[in-house]
Amino acid sequence: MRARVAIFASVVLCGSAAAEPAQYAVEGLPVGAKLNVDSASYREFKCSPSEQFDALTWCQKTRTDAGRRGSYTAGYSILHSADGTVFYVNRSQEAPFSNPAEVQADINRYSRSIGASPRIMKLPYRIGLPGAMIATWGGITLTPLDPQSTRILAEGKSPKKGLLIDFLGDLARSAKEGLPIYRIDGGPGFVWAASFGLRGRGTLRVVAADTSGLIPAPEQQATAQSTAVRTGAEANPAGSGPTAEQLQTEITTALTRIAELEQAAAAAEAARGEAAQARADAERAIEQTAATEKAQLEATIARLQADRAAADAKARWWQSAVPGAIGGLLGVLTTAAVGFFVSRRKTSASKQPLVQPAAEPIELPAQSQNGAQEAVPHVASPEIAAAEEIVGAEPAVGVALGEQVEPTQPSPPSTVCTPGDERIDGGGEVSADAGGEVLVQRPS
Repeated sequence: MRARVAIFASVVLCGSAAAEPAQYAVEGLPVGAKLNVDSASYREFKCSPSEQFDALTWCQKTRTDAGRRGSYTAGYSILHSADGTVFYVNRSQEAPFSNPAEVQADINRYSRSIGASPRIMKLPYRIGLPGAMIATWGGITLTPLDPQSTRILAEGKSPKKGLLIDFLGDLARSAKEGLPIYRIDGGPGFVWAASFGLRGRGTLRVVAADTSGLIPAPEQQATAQSTAVRTGAEANPAGSGPTAEQLQTEITTALTRIAELEQAAAAAEAARGEAAQARADAERAIEQTAATEKAQLEATIARLQADRAAADAKARWWQSAVPGAIGGLLGVLTTAAVGFFVSRRKTSASKQPLVQPAAEPIELPAQSQNGAQEAVPHVASPEIAAAEEIVGAEPAVGVALGEQVEPTQPSPPSTVCTPGDERIDGGGEVSADAGGEVLVQRPS
């Protein structure tokens, strides 16, 4: 933006600081300023006498600029007097507007710069056409172009009706589509017009103008006067009826009324378009909300099903594990009970007194000549001790019942071993004393 401001700022003379009004300007060049026609920047323009306004000069220039979304072509035009006084400044370009929010943001930026609120007109919604808006500030008025001039524009010719502006930035296309085309009147003031939303590309045109002091060219003025006189003469023969001036006033009033009605219709159509857009947005929001809630519900159901499957698996595990655990516990208890009763029976049996059979004298053959007696301690063999532990309860049971236990008489052994491993062979008498020692009586 600063680079573009320098394009026009360098054209202005240093003494134009008091130009009026300075707030209506295009990139630093205000309406009413005086140009420095000798500057290098001015020589970049192609200038020629205006075909529509007497004693004015029309200058044009085209250049390629770079924006945030790529390069674009911008056109500049200036209408000034012989002394360099600026009456009209224009810049038109491709604009990267894609939605009404971006358009409104740009309008707000110009409103803050100018310090006033705009008057806004919106293009009625139509399929195949982009959205478009026109905003004006100051004393500028927009007058609808008459149908005959519109037909001339549709043919690709100039009706020479002054400074024109439309919604699309293409006068010929607007005329063919039957869209409103306006003539810029009054001033000083500022006009902003833009289209947007068609494949992300649009147009932008900004104008600062003061047409209150513009004088139509002689040929154009004569043509307009002859047309008015001819129309008045045909409509009022012999001086009867309203005059041409009255008819012109009525026509102007009717055109103004038509313009107001068209603006109201455009506003109503724009409101309907906005309502339809809002309804579509609401429907999309409802669909998105329903889809989100459905997804959440399905996720919750899936989670609950997974939890239920896990709970069922756990329950089946417990159903299969509990009987085995109970059986194992019963087995352990049974084994413990059997072991307890067996141990208790053994303990009871071990506590009962044992009755040992009476010892009988053992006769041994004599082994010595002097018949001396030797004491042999009585020691129970390991086999006898083990047998007594196994069947130790049986003698006790017999004694307890009062049975008579009669000892048996063993046959005399031929050989007896004493605790000192002394062999006693031959005949002899063996007996036991009160201390449990074995006495051997050898024959003399």
